[in-house]
Amino acid sequence: MVDLDQDQTALPTATNMFTKKNDLLSAAMKRTSEWIFSQEISSDVTVNAGGTSFSLHKFPLVSKCGYIRKIVSESTDTDLAAIEIPDIPGGAEAFELAAKFCYGINFEISTENIAMLRCVAEYLEMTEDYAVGNLVGRTEKYVHEVALKSLAGAVSILHSSENLLPLAEKVKLVSRCIDMIAFVACKDSQFGAPGRAESGRNDLISPKSSMSNAKSVVDWWAEDLTVLRIDFFQRVLIAMMARGFKQYALGPILTLYAQKSLRGLEIFVKGRKKIEAREEHEKRVVLETIAHPALSDMERKKVCSVMDCQKLSREACAHAAQNDRLPVQTVVQVLYYEQQRLREVMDSSLNDSSSLPTKANQFSIDIHPVPDELSTLRKENQDLKLELVKMKMRLKEIAKSDDPKASIGSPSGPRLSFDKPPLPRKSFISSVSKTLGRFIRADGIVPQSAKRRNKPGKDRRHSIS
Repeated sequence: MVDLDQDQTALPTATNMFTKKNDLLSAAMKRTSEWIFSQEISSDVTVNAGGTSFSLHKFPLVSKCGYIRKIVSESTDTDLAAIEIPDIPGGAEAFELAAKFCYGINFEISTENIAMLRCVAEYLEMTEDYAVGNLVGRTEKYVHEVALKSLAGAVSILHSSENLLPLAEKVKLVSRCIDMIAFVACKDSQFGAPGRAESGRNDLISPKSSMSNAKSVVDWWAEDLTVLRIDFFQRVLIAMMARGFKQYALGPILTLYAQKSLRGLEIFVKGRKKIEAREEHEKRVVLETIAHPALSDMERKKVCSVMDCQKLSREACAHAAQNDRLPVQTVVQVLYYEQQRLREVMDSSLNDSSSLPTKANQFSIDIHPVPDELSTLRKENQDLKLELVKMKMRLKEIAKSDDPKASIGSPSGPRLSFDKPPLPRKSFISSVSKTLGRFIRADGIVPQSAKRRNKPGKDRRHSIS
């Protein structure tokens, strides 16, 4: 009875395998026939994808690609001869592989191009709704059964997805790869989440005793993480921490990543080093990461020795100067370079101002005055004008109120005015000086020359008073 049952179960299995084989052969024959058919007929459409033109046929493309089918069906032109796909993910290379799949040409699917194939299949809508065994299903099957079975495959797909955003996030390639990397790293490392039976024993192990063995254990898989971008690397570390990875074991990973990936961030443009905004953001993330309390002093010094403090922005310098966990040498270097940068800016501004012509320097105060000095000068000018007006009014009032006899300073004064011709009109300052002189003579103070020539004037002064 047992043998009979085994024979009965083996028969359906062989039948299913034979059926699947026939289906695959029929699909391959159908695709091959489509390719042979397409070679005998001249192309009827030109597809411009990623800056490259492809002379193709509508029938194989429409039968597999929902995106192209919609374009052809919605077009008012019955003889559509050109299709533009400028924003296709992966560019011309990705579309070429998708076109080969439509025509039935064999090509190799690997971990290097699976992310590109998955995204282009999603973009062109090559789903099961338009053809059985379409490219979306084929790529998803490869991702589940082959690519995400190893740490190297997950890292390769994640690295390839950096240039395929945001579509790689939409099809969840990034999230699945990050979860797979965190799972493998915690599973194959002794610094992962402990089991129920070993939780009590592992709690007795101090972090300092395990730090000596941390680097040798994580190097074999942490080396693969150095190719990732800083934001993906940060997400991987967060996922590892969520799965129970030990905090004190992150030190060797961060040190290795800093040594491998942070070198050569500068790009040379016109002979000067410039850092892009994204790279500056990456350096600030690293600066915040090395201040993690789980890092030891030696590891923190190694990471800081890799950084170039001259390339940090002002915000990063302020953050470094206020961080107590950073080494003292790093803080001193940051403050020194920031002071040197300010000194260079001041020197350059002084040199620019001294290089102007002399005439420009003479009129620079009038043309571009400093706001504070301008307001001060205006205020002083208004005060001076007000004082002069007050003085003039007082002098007029005193001249009107005095005796007409007191206004005569000396007998020679009127004669000189009649003998000589009239003087030209004097300025306001001269008139004020003259009035002040008359004011003094009206008070009775007579010059010495007048005293010598006319003695009775003194008695007349007494008789008036």
